[in-house]
Amino acid sequence: MSMASDVIHDFVCSPCQEEKLNTEAKYFCRDCSKYYCDQCLTFHSKILKQHAVLGYEDVDKWGGRGDTLISCDLHPRKVIELLCEDHAEMCCQLCVSLKHRMCRSISLISDVAKGIHKMADFKQLPSKVAQVITGLNEVREVRKKNQCSLKISGKSMLTKIKDLRKKLNQLLDELEKKTVEQMNIILAYLDDTLQKDIDSCTHIYDQLKALMDTIQAQDKDDEPSSYIGFRKCEKKMSEAKSLLQALSTKPELTATFKPETTITQLLSDFNILGNIQENLEIQIGHELSENKSSKQTINCRVFKTENKSTFNVKIRPDTDVCAIVGITELPTGEIILADKGNDRVKVLNRDYKVIAQCDVPIEPQDICHITGNQVAVAVNWPADVTHEVHFLSVAAGTITMTRKFSVDHDCMSIRHHGDQLYVGSITALYIYTKAGKQVKKILENRSEKQTVINFALNQDGNKIYICNYYEPELLTTDMNGSILATLSDPDISSACGVHVSEDGHVFVCSWHNNTVVQVDQEGKKKLATLVREGDGNYYLRAAWYSPHTGKLVVGGDQDDILVMDLR
Repeated sequence: MSMASDVIHDFVCSPCQEEKLNTEAKYFCRDCSKYYCDQCLTFHSKILKQHAVLGYEDVDKWGGRGDTLISCDLHPRKVIELLCEDHAEMCCQLCVSLKHRMCRSISLISDVAKGIHKMADFKQLPSKVAQVITGLNEVREVRKKNQCSLKISGKSMLTKIKDLRKKLNQLLDELEKKTVEQMNIILAYLDDTLQKDIDSCTHIYDQLKALMDTIQAQDKDDEPSSYIGFRKCEKKMSEAKSLLQALSTKPELTATFKPETTITQLLSDFNILGNIQENLEIQIGHELSENKSSKQTINCRVFKTENKSTFNVKIRPDTDVCAIVGITELPTGEIILADKGNDRVKVLNRDYKVIAQCDVPIEPQDICHITGNQVAVAVNWPADVTHEVHFLSVAAGTITMTRKFSVDHDCMSIRHHGDQLYVGSITALYIYTKAGKQVKKILENRSEKQTVINFALNQDGNKIYICNYYEPELLTTDMNGSILATLSDPDISSACGVHVSEDGHVFVCSWHNNTVVQVDQEGKKKLATLVREGDGNYYLRAAWYSPHTGKLVVGGDQDDILVMDLR
């Protein structure tokens, strides 16, 4: 049977194929890796009696040492016998009948393979394969080591994640501790107030009862003694009635806990504790960073103002014009003002109405938020050498002083960062613990001019913006006091207030020019003048950008504050 036959066999006898005959193979020799028909097997068995020959009943075991080499990839039970030069594909008989019937150049592998062992490419094949195998082994080993390093990185990242969780737990424990301390202070204060009223009632009660017992024990014939007792009793009853009237007008003292919802909201905004980067480094974010990669991005947004409004913050006890020297905000949205003109700290609700006030013994100079509902006030009066930091707490619609500490220098401005207090004198800047221990002096100018009248810190705490009152300039320094930038501009003449928002925007108040300007984060150029003298505010001292409302609140030496939308 010639190769021209259309009969397609699963296996073709190898010797017959060499003679260009298409004979079905019924046996396979594992040692020869060849297929045999009945006739060729007889000759094979006579010469190679020791070879292992498999019959058709063991066709699943056919293959031997060369089977995978010569088997067709598309039809594994077929042998590669032909080469389609049109498609540069090696084929079995089935491939040709199905896919290459119309191809013009079909050759026998046995023909094109002649002289293969003498070809240079074939001779170089072992070295080339060895080179590729070496490369594969090297890459495999590198990837195995990479697998190991990934496991180590995973353990390291897991440790960092657990460390972060411990740190968060510690912070929450500390917040709970401070909240309980604040609660105890407020409860103690309220309890002391109630106890004073109880003691007053008890004291008059005991006096009245003792007088009546004495009068009733007197001899009825002793009229002078009875008269004296009568008059004393009337006087004491008058005192008792006055006390009862005073106490009856006092409201019931209550204390409630208002959860800090921003903490829950902040945590709920995060889906995970950090991002797993492809470089295998874990970056903890809102360190979460001090998230944060966004903290490294300079925010260059230039604001414009619109919808300007004024709100009167003068209250009935005020005897002088308000002088708003400091502004801050609680996490719950209440605005806190330091009113130097009336020696008061005032709490405003979201409608900018005064809802609580606390008298400060001597002129407040500045104010800053500490944590939760606690603020700190810088108090200064050189005449009687009073330089103090007062801590005030806002709760249940009231604001009360909880404690204070003294410093041995002027106390003109104050900021809180990293659980430390930064206190500015007229010419120097100091760091204190919240307990009142001085940590260090950052910088000092001995020119006796008001070179550090006010200052602010950026969110990372590595830049300080300082108002130089006697020069139309804003200084930017690092934490060692080294000057990074000096901005001179007519619109910041007599600068006496500077504020850095949560987003890093810098605002500077000019007392002389009645302006508020926005400055770039590098402290090198003015971006915009947001408030001018014609806006109706005079002798501006303080500005605050509210992250809750997107409004800029400005105060100065007058009874109104200016509030405007920024866009």
